[in-house]
Formats: sequence, structure tokens, C-alpha cells
Amino acid sequence: MTATDLRHPPASAPSVRGRHLAVLLVAAFAGPWLVWGSAIAQAHGLLGWRLPQGLALWTLPPSLVAVVFAVGGTTALRDLTGRLARVRAGARWYLLALAVPGLVGAGAVGLVTLAGGPTQVGHTLGVTSALLYLVYGTGLFLLTEEAVWRGAILPRLQARLAPLPAALFLGVVWALWHLPLLSVPGAGDEGLPFLPFAVCVVGTSVLISALVNASGGSVVVAAVFHAAFDAAYSYAGVVGTEHAVLWAAAGLTTVVAAAVAIGSRGRLALPAAA
Repeated sequence: MTATDLRHPPASAPSVRGRHLAVLLVAAFAGPWLVWGSAIAQAHGLLGWRLPQGLALWTLPPSLVAVVFAVGGTTALRDLTGRLARVRAGARWYLLALAVPGLVGAGAVGLVTLAGGPTQVGHTLGVTSALLYLVYGTGLFLLTEEAVWRGAILPRLQARLAPLPAALFLGVVWALWHLPLLSVPGAGDEGLPFLPFAVCVVGTSVLISALVNASGGSVVVAAVFHAAFDAAYSYAGVVGTEHAVLWAAAGLTTVVAAAVAIGSRGRLALPAAA
């Protein structure tokens, strides 16, 4: 794949227009927010029922396919499926996708422990459950969230913006997309403070963007990172009821993301356009 392929969607697909990005973003929010919103409404006595919460992420694939086809036709769909099927991305990128979340989680626990703060290692997920989640989550995120964020939206943003601003913008959008989950009864993220959560998500967006660019646009690498991120943070207690570890993880993620941004001079491993 050439640098031009990485930076620009096919010239025949008008998918980099602002209104097409807007439609993609609306499609990404509509289904999950409807599902999560029904649970929040039920909790506040506004509804006597709620939609099955397991449907939230699975509303994404059909809406994504429909919108991508509508704005770019079969050419855009081929580009998307090619990114989703790009397994041969280099072993080092997979290793980084697995290692970085674990190191950040361990570092956050270490910092809080040194400061004498409370930690909850293994309370949310044990080691075995975290490993099983890593496998399950990779497939789940490949077909749902990452297909949207890094498969469809990131390449289009990078066709309009420099890589770092594109990753930061997508990170803010991604954090806002999760906002209802902080209020959904029984959700893993319920009760988390939004500020450190958002800082962590924005920094993670920079890291995933760099990995996707370095791996030739592979969404599989992004899905592995996303699943490792959730598994490691759940095991480490980053998303537990004690929020000191979340604040520490947000700080460490920001430091690592800043180092990647500075080291790549803002390119985030995206080759310059030919």
C-alpha cells in the first residue's frame, strides 16, 4: 500500500466531504445512544422498559455499511473491508498493541500504590476472565467500534486534517460517544468521572491512530489494542470504583501519547503523501 492509499480514500469516492463525515458520525451515535438512552430513561422512571443493552454495538455494522455504500459506493466498501481484513500487519505492531495497555495499567497501579492510595487489582476481572475478554473483544471491536472509528472515520479525517489533529478530534468524539455509558445502570463504566475518562480516551486515540498508520491501515491491530486496553484496565482496576488509578492511567496515557506525537513530529507514523 502506498502513502497515498493510506492518506486518501479512493479519488472516485466523495467520502472525504464534510457532510459525509457528519453522516458517518451521526450513524455511529444513533444506535448505541438509543439503546443506552432507553436504560437511562428506565432508571429515571421515564420508561417502563429498556432495549437489550447487548444490541448497542451491534447497531453499528449495518448502519456503517449502509452509510459507507451511500457516500462512496462499492469502491468505499472495498476500501473498508480491505482495512478490516488486513491481518498481515507486522508482528511488532501486534506486540505493541498488546503490551502498551498492560504497561499503562501496571504503571497506573504502581503509581497509586507508591502514593499509598487504594487499588482494586483483579476485582472487576480476574486474569483468566481478562484473557478470555481479550480474545472475544478483539472480534467484537473489529466488527463494531473499530470498523467505524479506525476503519471508516480515521482515514477520512486524515484526508482532511494532519494526523495528530485528526486523532485528537476523533478522540474527543470517541469520549463523547461513551458518555451515556457512565450513567447506564450496571455498565462497566457506570459512575466513572468523565474528565479522566475522556483524557484517557483521547490519549488512546492518538496511540491507536499511530498503530493503525504504522501497520498500513490495519483495523485488526486497532481491535487488538482496544480489547487489550479494556481487558488490562478492567483487571488493573482502572475502571473500578476507586478512581485514583483512572487518574493515574489518564496521566500515563497522555505522557505516552505526547511522546509518540513528538517523536513522529505529529505524523503518527503516517507516511507523507506522494
